[in-house]
Amino acid sequence: MKKILCIILLIINLIAAAALILSTLAGAVEPSRMAVISILSYGYFIFLLANVVFIIIWLFLSRWEFLVSVAAIAVRFSFVPLFFQVGGTLDVEPEDNTLKILTLNAHSFKGLDNDTLMTADSGALMFLELLDREQPDVMCLQEFFRPKHVSLVDSIEARGYQYHYGVHGSNTRSQAILFSRCKMLKGYDMDRKSKFYADIEKNGHTVRVCCVHLDSYQLDEDDLESFENLSHAKADSTTHRLMKKFAETTRQHEREWKEELKPLVEESTVPLIIAGDFNDTPASYIYQQATDLLSDPYVEQGRGFGTTYHGPYPAFRIDYILHSHDLEALSYKRIPSAISDHYPIVVTLRMNVNKQ
Repeated sequence: MKKILCIILLIINLIAAAALILSTLAGAVEPSRMAVISILSYGYFIFLLANVVFIIIWLFLSRWEFLVSVAAIAVRFSFVPLFFQVGGTLDVEPEDNTLKILTLNAHSFKGLDNDTLMTADSGALMFLELLDREQPDVMCLQEFFRPKHVSLVDSIEARGYQYHYGVHGSNTRSQAILFSRCKMLKGYDMDRKSKFYADIEKNGHTVRVCCVHLDSYQLDEDDLESFENLSHAKADSTTHRLMKKFAETTRQHEREWKEELKPLVEESTVPLIIAGDFNDTPASYIYQQATDLLSDPYVEQGRGFGTTYHGPYPAFRIDYILHSHDLEALSYKRIPSAISDHYPIVVTLRMNVNKQ
């Protein structure tokens, strides 16, 4: 009986080890060619934890099979720092050659959808308090919404953010908007609702800041139920629809990268920052492709788990501030907050970096 149990455990272990390795291949496999690899990339950290559990089980049983998971983890261990970091710097003093940037998917400042005590007005007031504490030079906000009773744009402008670019209105949710205390030289449209960029000047340094909100998965209550079923190793009629949504969206992210963001990175003649909600994890195709050309401040200066989304669906790191190599990350901070179902991220960058 024990032998049969060990065989079953080994089969499951081999599946978990294979899933871990496959989940790290999304950066090399275009979603348009094989979307299933991109979907598996969402499970990297779960597969990692599953393999850790198998190591513990096999060691408890004094079996050599623990080496299966050890090998799988070792082969793709380089992905672990994309999800968890030790050390790092949370804050630095501002200087003439530093730029402090904040990004947040504001979710209309409503907090979590099931939080009946949070309103757009209370969330907006909390955001203004956050703004007073952090004092960023530039903000990239997604799902920006002007509440009914709080003059949010006027309050932001009164705090010195006299430059802004994007779409906003009294009853308009914008996919992206940029506010800046520093002089804005010019704004450029890509897809104005969800992607644009502006050249910012601070103390003689010019930096191009691209504010993005990549295509959303448009998940609903049925999809949440599917997630719950999958977490219990169950599948139902809605699971196929959920997987189809993921496949379609990852393919759209591939198009957004190839047609809009990659050319921007390759053709930029000034230091570049891309900030916003990518709706994809660090194991995904778009993140892996982007970080071949750009640096991730979380990897350079992050601390602890990097989760930025904390809503009803599984928690992921999907919000990023990426920068070109002629900028240097001095600090990275993820701020626990009830303002939105996303956490704000604040990064300080040094602008006059001389690369050899």
